[in-house]
Amino acid sequence: MRAIRERMREGRAEGLSVPQFRALLFVRRHPGTDLSSVAEHLGASMPSASELMSRLVRDGLVARTADPASRRRVQLSLSEEGDRLLSEARGRTLEWLAGRLATASPDRLARIDAALRELRSALEEPAED
Repeated sequence: MRAIRERMREGRAEGLSVPQFRALLFVRRHPGTDLSSVAEHLGASMPSASELMSRLVRDGLVARTADPASRRRVQLSLSEEGDRLLSEARGRTLEWLAGRLATASPDRLARIDAALRELRSALEEPAED
């Protein structure tokens, strides 16, 4: 997972910082999120997160809309351009991953598949106290 995350970060658009990239990914996973959630995810102060999101809004990667349930809350969502940038980074990462696995033997691919299935199963099981 570290290698995949690193590749995603390396594949981000030029001029986009790692915190901005992480913020875009968070907003994509949590459409309609608010600034405090982004700040918490990034481990940043509210002023820092606000400045970061303002730049992403100014660059046309994120849209701000008023929350219909609360006048003081602003909802954040990806713009089409923000979604396009993330999709391109994901595509480059998948190409890299496919290239890495293309030379693996069928036996090794079967072991990787079995290990991933086992991991998924273990993570889906209820936690024991």
